[in-house]
Amino acid sequence: MKSRLAILAATVAASSLSTMAQAADWTEVLVTTGDTQAVAMAEGRQVMTYFATGGIALIAGEKMVSGGPYECAGMIDAGTDGMALVLSCATTDSDGDQVYSEVARGKDSDMPSGQGVYAYTGGTGKWEGFTANCTYEVNYTPGGQVVEFGHCTGDALPPPLN
Repeated sequence: MKSRLAILAATVAASSLSTMAQAADWTEVLVTTGDTQAVAMAEGRQVMTYFATGGIALIAGEKMVSGGPYECAGMIDAGTDGMALVLSCATTDSDGDQVYSEVARGKDSDMPSGQGVYAYTGGTGKWEGFTANCTYEVNYTPGGQVVEFGHCTGDALPPPLN
């Protein structure tokens, strides 16, 4: 009997640990309007400042919530040898707490144009210590807005999805 209880306890402990180690998975849909200011350089290269605003929806399973409005600012360097970009973003949720994210892409990226990665790097209030890694794909609309679809993985779901 004791050995059965020990096996049961070990099984429960192992399943709890595997549940704790499982990553949270969610989708993000961002609608963005941005503005760039470009400086033309030699050989078709353009260096641009970028500023964008938009809104984000967070989706996990059957649940979809607003992540809040966001702003991003950064730099894009595009030419015949590829595109590099560095963007910093801040999203403000309905309680006024903020979460920060960073987008980085080097000219040597093997991802197709319009795709890349970004990371959540913490924030304020309920977002303090929140981190996650995401991939994205950008889709351009005729009206000048960008719709971005992201897939994210982290140790926990974003606070609005809890």
